Amino acid sequence: MASQGSGRLAGRRIVITGAARGMGLATAEIFAAEGASLALCDRDEQAVRANAERLGQFGGGCDVSDESDVQRFCNEAESALGGVDGLINAAGILIMKPLMETSLAEWQRVLDVNLTGTMLMCQKLAPAMRRAGGGTMVNISSIGGLRPAPTTTAYAVSKAGVIMLSNSLAAELGPDIRVNTVCPGTIPTDMVTDLLATSRDRLTETPALKRLGKAEDVVKAMLFLTSDESSYITGDTLTVDGGWAYR
Repeated sequence: MASQGSGRLAGRRIVITGAARGMGLATAEIFAAEGASLALCDRDEQAVRANAERLGQFGGGCDVSDESDVQRFCNEAESALGGVDGLINAAGILIMKPLMETSLAEWQRVLDVNLTGTMLMCQKLAPAMRRAGGGTMVNISSIGGLRPAPTTTAYAVSKAGVIMLSNSLAAELGPDIRVNTVCPGTIPTDMVTDLLATSRDRLTETPALKRLGKAEDVVKAMLFLTSDESSYITGDTLTVDGGWAYR
């Protein structure tokens, strides 16, 4: 895949997970417009391939919680792009239940996708980035990983783990690979449809900016952390929540 030749990410070769819809798709659209060559993946292979074709990029199915599937896709991505020097971990799931009502299978699935999936993508792509001379990783956590809330314990634990994973990898993979985390606030995507149906007014009033965020707000933060503009930033956690977490 060739870069589009101009933009803040011109010449960059970036893997984006969870790119069938939501934050992953929004990231793919903006990063493509900024000149990046992309490898997009998602469990929904049909949807992610359609998105990739529309954007003129490489796409394929991948279950990020499956080690062999991750390794296969990472190999394909490196081959298709001619190398990899960027990663956005956007794949994630949310199960809204009190811990006392959460089954072990549900708990494990949330951790498998949100935390283990993030780890596997970082682990399997780090060698490719080193072969390319370095790179950047941006992992999506959540304000749920910073402050607890009822009915989202499994999700919050997984996202808190993503923050520590990123910080640990920043220390382990430097100086040639930078690793950072973005913690979005409530962003209207498919993942939070049920939450917004019952709590939109409260969630709108809680942040200091008195509005919900947009996917572009988060993507612009990831664009900064992926570009050379953040070349001296690693092991950082950037909160994009309209001023919710500090309150």
